[in-house]
Amino acid sequence: MKIIKRKKLKFKLALIIVIIISLAVIGLWWYLAKPGSTKVTSDPEQSSSDTQPSTTVIATEDPVLHMAAMGDMLAHDTIIANATTETSYNFAHYFQNIRSSYGMADAVICNQEGPSSGDSFGISGYPSFNAPIEFAAGLQSGAGCNLINLANNHMGDKGVAATNATINVWDNLKPLARAGANKSDFDQNEVSYATVKGIKMAFLAFTDFNNNSSTPAYSVNNYHDESLVRSLVTQARLNADVVIVSMHWGVEDSNTVSSDQKNQANLLSSLGADVIIGTGPHVLQKVDTINRDDGGKTIVWYSLGNMLSSQFYTKELIGGIAQFDIEKSGSNTVSVSNLTFTPTYMHYEWTAAEQANNDLLARKNAMIYLLDLAEDPLSRSLLDTTVEVQKQYVIDTLGPSVTVK
Repeated sequence: MKIIKRKKLKFKLALIIVIIISLAVIGLWWYLAKPGSTKVTSDPEQSSSDTQPSTTVIATEDPVLHMAAMGDMLAHDTIIANATTETSYNFAHYFQNIRSSYGMADAVICNQEGPSSGDSFGISGYPSFNAPIEFAAGLQSGAGCNLINLANNHMGDKGVAATNATINVWDNLKPLARAGANKSDFDQNEVSYATVKGIKMAFLAFTDFNNNSSTPAYSVNNYHDESLVRSLVTQARLNADVVIVSMHWGVEDSNTVSSDQKNQANLLSSLGADVIIGTGPHVLQKVDTINRDDGGKTIVWYSLGNMLSSQFYTKELIGGIAQFDIEKSGSNTVSVSNLTFTPTYMHYEWTAAEQANNDLLARKNAMIYLLDLAEDPLSRSLLDTTVEVQKQYVIDTLGPSVTVK
């Protein structure tokens, strides 16, 4: 009898233990599966410009991409001269005063205006651009550029071989994506994609013309080739969560959006573009929203002006960093929100005598500053303006769709 009782007792204890373990497992499963829970994942899409090793990040169920975009990067003779070191070039230093303002961005869109094919094609600035190969690396490491637009009117300045060499330079740097310049017809008809935090981005780029008409049509994407635009954007819309299009367009030095820009923006919107990043006029233009027939919205930054350059007029030296968030909800709906703009000032110093003699290479101390912190460098320039005046110009030009920081 005692043996039987002990067996029954052991059985009851075993049953209780099994029940407790089962309840614990069920509770843990419920906790991990409930809405809003988080999980620890490794982020494989870390920017190639980030020299830090991969880190563990917390990914929410509804991921958010923090995006940044900047305007034209022009390797003028002065910019190249001011970046020259004893043995090479340092273009990264131009961005040291501004990088912290968008340091948390997951992707940074940049327009490299002109090739960076190096010495064998001849280093030169305006009007026929070709930067050292270090220019691209400086944009990546200094500015964090990892969505690269190569569609602009200066990309063909040194011919198709220089364009191809520039493509090779960027491919070796392994950005998230590049678009706008191609080595073949086949390449031109391929869409560039990048997946970050589980959000698949399609990145496309077009320009209004190519200065070098002798280059093949496939070499640089032209947005007047409507069949190409329709094909690429339609393909991108079918295969990506969000479609971003870089457009090099507009009238130089004009803050007014042209009818051509509006027509192209409406076409891109109708095809499903979510964000349009405009460059080309070398000055700022307004930000707008186009409502699409599918219920979505297209955010249009018509022009971000210049970021890196040594142009002359004040409005050509005022640019900035556009920032916005891309959020993908559980139902795969993607929204673009939190539009902000941080103004910048491109500085260089020049005496009145040097300016009168048009001694361009005499310009020194070239550097980009956040506009709010540019009172001192502005006072050392020949520009007769103030931070307050230029910030109001930015606010008035961009319009009410964006918050100017």
